[in-house]
Order: sequence, then structure tokens, then C-alpha cells
Amino acid sequence: MKKNVANNNSEERSINTPWHLWVTAVLFIFIYVNGTYDYFMMLGHNANYYNSKHYGEAVVQYFTNYPIVFLILYTTNIFSGLFGPIILLFRIRLAKTISFVSAVSMLFLDALTFAFRNRWNVLGPWVSLFDIGLLLITWAFFFYCRMLSKKGIIK
Repeated sequence: MKKNVANNNSEERSINTPWHLWVTAVLFIFIYVNGTYDYFMMLGHNANYYNSKHYGEAVVQYFTNYPIVFLILYTTNIFSGLFGPIILLFRIRLAKTISFVSAVSMLFLDALTFAFRNRWNVLGPWVSLFDIGLLLITWAFFFYCRMLSKKGIIK
């Protein structure tokens, strides 16, 4: 797909959509579709889902009466994390802003829940490390969108 852009000489030039934009966007859509499913299962207190993940009573209690601040951060991260790569497929600069919102909300959620909700002990090291990995790649996605914006690939 090509997008026409006027350069300084008022001539039009084409900017090709790089193949990695498609791969990256589809990868992040996949990640955040899974995150959306997890969001609804965890906050919906789906017993079968908890059992399939081998979560104990501590995890059920962790998400019972989840504080509103954490719920807002979690919701913001999940839905902006899903919409950012979808918008990126259309090469819209808003993807950069949305991915930033996702990364910041996840950073605050992780920092606050590790500090004040005993997240590491409740969810365990594997889930905690997985979430930290998601945080890192969510920031990487933001920096990727920022790079695409600077190169004029997304407008």
C-alpha cells in the first residue's frame, strides 16, 4: 500500500508501508485480543478459567473488589493496547498516542500493584515476569509507532 505525501518541492512522492508494520500490528492485535479475553475472564470471576490457569483462592481474592484506580488502569491498558495496533494498520498517527496511553497505564498498574497489592506473591513469579515482559514490549510498540511517525509512514 502506498500513501502519497507532498515534499518540500510540492511534488508528490510515495511512502510504501513497510512489511514489518503489518507483522507488528497483527502480533500486537493477537497479544491484546488474548489480554482482552483474560480481562473479562479474570474480572468476571470465571471459575473454570481460574482453574484452567491453576490459580488459587489468593488470585480470586486479588480480583474480588478490585480497587477502582487499578480497574481504570487495567481497562485503559487493555483497550488502548488493542485499538493502537488496529489504528496502526490504517497508518493513522493516533496509533502513537494510543500506544503511549497503553504503555503508561500498564506502567502505573504494574508499579502500583507490585508495590501495594503484593502482586508478585499472589500471581506468582511466572505471571509477574510475563506481565513485566508485556510491559516492555508495550513500550517497544510505542517507540515503534513514534519512529513510524517521525519517518512519515503514519500520518
